[in-house]
Amino acid sequence: MMSPETRSCLQKMKQGATLGAAIGVTFGAVAGGFEAFRYKGIPVSQKVGLALRSSFAGAIGFGFFLAVGTAIRGCGNPTY
Repeated sequence: MMSPETRSCLQKMKQGATLGAAIGVTFGAVAGGFEAFRYKGIPVSQKVGLALRSSFAGAIGFGFFLAVGTAIRGCGNPTY
């Protein structure tokens, strides 16, 4: 059984990870789409794969760091 504080902290971390993943997917799709557009000699399927990998990597990266940042900032005893 988890304490209410732990449950609240995990909920905040999940919300931070979700928000970070949404930002990461958006940024990764824009950056990956631009990079795929630059390459002229590769098939369309590889361009789509490049954009999807970039989106997935952005979602993982942003989601992880925003979840950790939320845990550091929002969990524990406030000192202010």
